Parts: sequence; structure tokens; C-alpha cells
Amino acid sequence: MKAIVISLLLLFIYAGIGSAVTADMPDCAVDEGPCAKKIGAVEIVFDIKPKPVKAMRELSFSVTLKGTVTDRLILDLGMPGMYMGKNEVVLEKTADGIYTGKGVIPRCPSGKRLWRAKIINNGKTIAEFLFNVSS
Repeated sequence: MKAIVISLLLLFIYAGIGSAVTADMPDCAVDEGPCAKKIGAVEIVFDIKPKPVKAMRELSFSVTLKGTVTDRLILDLGMPGMYMGKNEVVLEKTADGIYTGKGVIPRCPSGKRLWRAKIINNGKTIAEFLFNVSS
């Protein structure tokens, strides 16, 4: 029995089924509050206001970095698996480790609600957050 379970698990991993499931799932419940990830020695906290986060209205984005310093960040907003055009928000440093900016998340014609926020520092993605947006 144990061998069968292990074989099935390996089959899912090699077939990419495990990664496909997680790629379509939010890892950030931004409507409930800020989301945090620790990448190496850097903690990244991501938030959007007002809540609930809705498409087609001006939103305030904030990123707090603990463990590193930079002058500004880029927030690249997109949908997993669907190109929605270039949508970048410049996040300017407003306080020690806090970066803010304003932008709009467009409504997806397909009705999908899952969005990805890539936080970019000096041309390199330092973190990604997947979150749902209300219509």
C-alpha cells in the first residue's frame, strides 16, 4: 500500500499536477489583512487598500521590507496564465522600509479573479503574491 501511495505521489510530481493546483490558488488573503513572506533574510509585507479589493477602482498598494533597503520598488500586476497588458505601479519610499503607490486592477473579461503581484527591486523579482480581486 505504501509503495502505491509513493508511486502515485511521484506520478503527480512528474506530471506537474501538484504545481498546476498551487499555481491557481491564492497564497495571500489580502481582504483579511496584509500578507507576509520571508525570502532569505528579508521579510516582505504586502497590502492593498481599501478593502475589499475591487477591480476598476483606485487602490493604494504598500510593501514593507524588513532586512533590506532600496529607493523604490516596482509592483508588476498580472494574471497567472493570461496576459492583461502591462500594469506596473511605482512604489516610492515613504518611510523607513515602507513603499507605497496607487494603481488600478482592471476587470478581467473572462470573470477570473486571481491576480499576481510581483515585487521587483532593481530589475529582479524578490517576491510574488497571488490574491483574489472582487468584480
